[in-house]
Amino acid sequence: MADAQLTLQPRTVIGKKVKQIRREGLVPGNVYGRGLESISVQAPLTEVRQVFRSVPRNSVVNVQIEGESATRPVVLRKVDRNPLTGEVRHVELYQVDLTRVIQSQALVVIVGASEAVHNGGTLVQALDTVGLEALPLDMPAEIEVSIGSLVNFGDVVHVGDIELPVNVRALLDASAQIVSVVAPRLEEVEEVVVEEGLEGVEGEEVEGEVAEGEEAAGGEGSSD
Repeated sequence: MADAQLTLQPRTVIGKKVKQIRREGLVPGNVYGRGLESISVQAPLTEVRQVFRSVPRNSVVNVQIEGESATRPVVLRKVDRNPLTGEVRHVELYQVDLTRVIQSQALVVIVGASEAVHNGGTLVQALDTVGLEALPLDMPAEIEVSIGSLVNFGDVVHVGDIELPVNVRALLDASAQIVSVVAPRLEEVEEVVVEEGLEGVEGEEVEGEVAEGEEAAGGEGSSD
């Protein structure tokens, strides 16, 4: 379990009035969990950022809600931000049972080198995250995916190919693609059509013109 700990205050302000506590530097949130009643909380935004930036993704953090004697193990489940300003508007903290598996997303980290890419292929990453199931303390923050096996154009690394930590299970089908190499596109060679001019072929009669040494039709004939 991470050593990080966060103190939360019970929150009585709800609805549109939460704008006021945001102006005071506080961020509203909720602590909820399996079979538990959701609790409205708040905390200084600077402290929330400091705690969750100091631990890896999916880490379990102890939160102390003022007025309670025991801490609660939680993971950061969701951060709601203003789409225009990026301001944090709300956080969701999921209280976990350390003996029960949870589901979460781990980041895909590409490692190694691919011979196919070295030879001009394009690396295509189909998944940025992989859904996993594990006990809260076993849940990884990221999954390393080696591309060393991508030797030929068209080679693929599937979910079933990656080596997961012990007691961690992928939620996606084993055949789901994570990364692949696409062959380089051949440059299209435009066919150049050379149009010959009217005088382009020597010695060939061209319609509408009179070949040298012949009279034009309808011209003056020899007089009798």
